[in-house]
Amino acid sequence: MYELLILNIHRQYDSEPLLSGDWLGVYLLASFMERNGHPTRAFAGYVHEAEVLLEEQMELGVQVIGFSCDYENQIEVEELSREVKKRYGVPVIIGGPQAVALDKDKDFFVRSGADVVVRGEGELPLLSLMNFYVDGTGILENIHGVTFMDGDTLVRTPDQELIQNLDALPFPDSKLNLGSWFRKNSAAFLTARGCPFRCAFCYEGGNTKVVRYRSVENVMEEVRQVLDSRPDIRFFLFTDDTFTLDMERLRRFCKELSEYRKERDFGWFAEAHPALIVNRPDILPVMIDAGLYILQIGIESGSPEVLNAYNKRTTPEMIMKTVKMCADAGLTQMVGNIIVGGAFESEETINMSKQFGLDLLEAGIGMLEVNAIHFWPLPGTAMTKCPEKFGLEIVDPHSMASVTDYPVVRSRSLSVERLSGLRADMERTFNDKIMSLAPNLSEELAMRIFQNVEKYGGYRARWFQAIYAIERIRKFCSLLRSGAISHFYSVPAEEADDWHPQRTCAPRVENGRNFGGDIEIDDELYKVLVASSGRQTVSQAVHWCGISRDTFLRRAEELERRMMLGFCKH
Repeated sequence: MYELLILNIHRQYDSEPLLSGDWLGVYLLASFMERNGHPTRAFAGYVHEAEVLLEEQMELGVQVIGFSCDYENQIEVEELSREVKKRYGVPVIIGGPQAVALDKDKDFFVRSGADVVVRGEGELPLLSLMNFYVDGTGILENIHGVTFMDGDTLVRTPDQELIQNLDALPFPDSKLNLGSWFRKNSAAFLTARGCPFRCAFCYEGGNTKVVRYRSVENVMEEVRQVLDSRPDIRFFLFTDDTFTLDMERLRRFCKELSEYRKERDFGWFAEAHPALIVNRPDILPVMIDAGLYILQIGIESGSPEVLNAYNKRTTPEMIMKTVKMCADAGLTQMVGNIIVGGAFESEETINMSKQFGLDLLEAGIGMLEVNAIHFWPLPGTAMTKCPEKFGLEIVDPHSMASVTDYPVVRSRSLSVERLSGLRADMERTFNDKIMSLAPNLSEELAMRIFQNVEKYGGYRARWFQAIYAIERIRKFCSLLRSGAISHFYSVPAEEADDWHPQRTCAPRVENGRNFGGDIEIDDELYKVLVASSGRQTVSQAVHWCGISRDTFLRRAEELERRMMLGFCKH
């Protein structure tokens, strides 16, 4: 038997898993409550799974239900909360990022039947609420950081003071998890809370301004504990926005991670402000050596004026320089978003952003992935509070017609429908650009992409998907990785005639033109490719082609450079 069940539920929209990491909030809360005398379980997953789970778990005597609510799942939380109140009559507590908006909405309390909304950091208010509802101690009005209805009156208590010593909090405990998503193929770690920046569109900057850090030692203890117990996990995420904010702390993390990598190999994700890379270029190789696998930076726009309105403290030139530096340093993956329909948006600014994204993809070939996203009016942000100051009107404030896939705003010159089309066009343009660049990737870069996906698994970037769809690159990298083929330069000279050239793409003729897979080739290359089935030795293939040995090998190596064939011993 346990007292509290906390759920983070989302509607299923795709066949892919919801998460590349974890919803840490519900697991952190569950561990904190368990330590403080209130047995708790947590579930994160799809809403249809939660419906079955609730029926099973309520039979165990659960006394309180908690929901984590964010911008994307408000309707699902509202409906399931109402059902819980109707069927089971237990107290319902709502928390999460969206709570700072819900606590002013009387209609939400009426629609959901929720008893209390917890604003901001949840541990201490939730503990007091459990003491109140389960143990019958305390007074609801005296609990800080909560909002509730007293008759027809909305009562909002003073804000709860923030927890300063984050090291005192327990680690998420997998034994308290009821779902199947937690650490499914990766793990996530929150190393700090809060953000000192004031980006106009960002939830963290708008709501949690005071930054508090966990110690490097405390985080590394958790990392080792998780990865040592889960040898299948080879990729993890540092999910806080401020992981790279403190340079000295970052260096200490990298030193500890590098030491740990001597025991086992892993890769990790983090976010960084472009200014960090540009102003401290020496830190980039240190991070990569420590296992940095995916770096996310803020792009947001290609318009200097829009970036200034966002209070991003970046310029297009700084972002471009960051991408080039990361590419030169050998970073495996980088991701960034461009917002469509944000501050002072127009056809001109969106076209600037689209061209900027294309230029960035050229500069970060094989590494950078750029996504086009709609602006989301997250609660507590400057743009949500005063959209008119940013040239916007929020036409769908509750996102009733959107799941972040359709605009909920319009600008002074662009309708919702036009913004929808412009984002789709930008996303399609970026995808087409990657597909057009992918055939020209060098063998070194293609192999690095394959190797890291094989080693660390997890998120497979569009570049991987693009080159995997190209027969010659997919086969060449796979066969080379497995040892099935070798480069000709690695073949002992005295054995060369007895090795077998083996092609990695199908030769074909169309409209009188010769092709090897996706590449047009001349008659002689075509003849060499046909002969390189893997069944003939070099000597036999030379004879079959009717050309000199030197010519055959020279042309075969040309095909090898294009990843169209390799050499095998037998």
